[in-house]
Amino acid sequence: MTQDWSQDIVERVGGEVRRLRGASVPPLSAQALADRTALLGHPISRAVISDLETGRRKGLDVSDLLALSAALRVAPAQLLFPKLPRGVVQALPGLDQESHDALRWFGGEIGLLVEHSEWRDESTGNQVSVRTRDVFDEGLDRIGVTREWLRAIAAMRSARLQLQRALRDNESADQVDALEFIYENARTQAEELADRMRALGLEVGEGHPRA
Repeated sequence: MTQDWSQDIVERVGGEVRRLRGASVPPLSAQALADRTALLGHPISRAVISDLETGRRKGLDVSDLLALSAALRVAPAQLLFPKLPRGVVQALPGLDQESHDALRWFGGEIGLLVEHSEWRDESTGNQVSVRTRDVFDEGLDRIGVTREWLRAIAAMRSARLQLQRALRDNESADQVDALEFIYENARTQAEELADRMRALGLEVGEGHPRA
């Protein structure tokens, strides 16, 4: 099953590479795509691209996936899950997911929907199969906390800009107070999240990234 799943990934990527080449304006030849990968510093030959698109290739390196997505100017996840939004895809061997769910899992937003058979029907006592969403381990998940931190930074900066405008335009004291509260709340949240990030071994630094 694992071998079939692995080959399915390669075929999905190959099919999407072929589609994107044809959908480019003007259409992009396999040689032109190969030339783009070479300019990116990771050359992939026209023959390899052809083998990938026709299903003759049996494996795909992560480095090739990244170079191809950059050369085609799409996100790497689009090559992995091209049947967006609701096309069914095997995220793991034998584990079907809608493509939008697989995409969000790959990006660290949500866990996969996993089937559990230990649930029981309250009225009959019979075991029933229920799909529930896995959750990421908070003690290991660097992506989720980083995303929350960036949102807090964006909220903080937005509130600061609005506060500056309110002061400049002589808005009411209530409006200024409300914006100050929003700003301070976002700043506090960003600092708390930064502490969580440091606990996970992340180097947050003293400054903040551009929101």
